[in-house]
Amino acid sequence: MAIADDNELKAAAANAGSLVQDIQDYCGRAFKPEAKFSFPRGMIGTAAQYRVRCPAYLTRDQISSCAYGFMFLDVLWWVVSRTDIASVGKQMALKSAIVTLGTILEVSLCVPSLSRDKVLSAKNGAGVNPRLTKAQEEGWISQEQCATLKQLWKHRNNVHLKILAESELDLYQPEHVNEPYAALLVLLGRLKDWNGGW
Repeated sequence: MAIADDNELKAAAANAGSLVQDIQDYCGRAFKPEAKFSFPRGMIGTAAQYRVRCPAYLTRDQISSCAYGFMFLDVLWWVVSRTDIASVGKQMALKSAIVTLGTILEVSLCVPSLSRDKVLSAKNGAGVNPRLTKAQEEGWISQEQCATLKQLWKHRNNVHLKILAESELDLYQPEHVNEPYAALLVLLGRLKDWNGGW
């Protein structure tokens, strides 16, 4: 039956959680196809929906990989928002989202058609931060959005555990994903309009 109000929602969530726990208690780590339950249909956007977010100067494979990244972000959003996952599990889900956003950001700022002397050129050795500064100078993102995306990149670099400078316990918060996600969409929209011209 369809959920009609928040009281029914609370009861349905409690029942679903109890059933999932029963399945886990019974199966443990054993793989049992019978234990699979349906992931919510319509929760994950389609690759086609997400490909159109990308500037056309990216290769077909890069655009597809970015689209798959956005689809993975939908999965992570569901895990963090629709379950009570906490502590290290939640932190690593948020970190995975940060790394995915950083991957999309990095490739979107590398334009193959530009000459090597241009900061945004794929041939230029500039890192992400100078490229973000250039994007701000061009008026594609605000100073605040630039700072948000630079913070994203700083967190993204924690994927390199050998240079990790601090504990990751309780380091990542949902706003470390939500705010750069919104800023990245603005940047991608501007890059699509610009599309590699100078």
